[in-house]
Amino acid sequence: MTDLSSAERKRIRDRRAQKTLRAKKENYTAQLEAKVAHCEQHHTDQGVQQLLGIVKSLRNQNEILVARQRALKSMVNSWDDRIEDTGACNVWMTQGVNGKAFEPNFAPTQSNMSGSTPQSVEVHSPDVNTPSIPISSPLPSSSSRPQWNQLPLYADDFSNLKTVSCPWFFHIEQIMDCPDTPASPLEILYGSKTNPLANMIHRALERRPIREPERLAMGWIAYHFSRWIVAPSPKTFAALPFGLQPVEEQLQIKHPLALSCIPWPKVRTNMIRQWLLYDNDREGLFGMLACCIKIRWPWGVKILERDDNDELCIKPAFYEIFMKEEGWGITPEFLTRYPGLTDGVDLNSLVFTMT
Repeated sequence: MTDLSSAERKRIRDRRAQKTLRAKKENYTAQLEAKVAHCEQHHTDQGVQQLLGIVKSLRNQNEILVARQRALKSMVNSWDDRIEDTGACNVWMTQGVNGKAFEPNFAPTQSNMSGSTPQSVEVHSPDVNTPSIPISSPLPSSSSRPQWNQLPLYADDFSNLKTVSCPWFFHIEQIMDCPDTPASPLEILYGSKTNPLANMIHRALERRPIREPERLAMGWIAYHFSRWIVAPSPKTFAALPFGLQPVEEQLQIKHPLALSCIPWPKVRTNMIRQWLLYDNDREGLFGMLACCIKIRWPWGVKILERDDNDELCIKPAFYEIFMKEEGWGITPEFLTRYPGLTDGVDLNSLVFTMT
């Protein structure tokens, strides 16, 4: 009788142990299933790729900021050296300008960074056999930063599509490694499978009812402006039209980056100063501007020609036109709808009438 009671007690203990073990396994399995469900919901391949893209974009931005910080430190150190040599700098550093601490913001000038007297500077459009345009202008004072390193104070957050006024900057990791100039103007006009920046600019302009001359000119300038923003250097800065060099307001007032591509400095200044009045109408404003802005180029005249290698390139005369502020005009419809944006502008030089 005693042996049977002992065996029974052992069976009872075994059943309890098995029940406890099954409960632990079921609980562990439920936890694993919950984790798998969470991963399937939140960690898709597309989501991971997007996060990796954002991380890469932030790393690139951080590298740019570090480089600018080093340049700023070097510039400040050079100020210290000049303060020891000249007493005049002490007035600037202690009293400031207009009651504010001195900052080297200057009106736009074309600089060759090589001397103290005006001389001719050539703006090149590399690799497409486009002409060089000589521009004569004074050099900045020795106390200024290099112009190529004075970027606009833009309000765009490149990691947030809702704040990016130029949509290709949302994909900054893709455009960082693009060439400084398109291999061909056809990449702007018809898109490209090998140049993401040219292709995204093409797609953005394709949304608007724009003639081919304006599409090429606007796209070409937007491309080189974008390359300067993501990779500022003397080379990328030199590819900008003279009229697109930043004005004082661009360096001091936050604004959508797209405004920096307006070809007329005075209109650009008005838009930056008055942007709060038009922010809610940005799609209408940009849309009408794209439709109303025109190149002063004869109707029906070709804008491309073949070079010595039988490749299509921009016609030199056309390139010279759209690289000048005077080469652009705008139709009266835009001026009627947005009259405040042309305050202080000579309308006779700005208006373009279709013939």
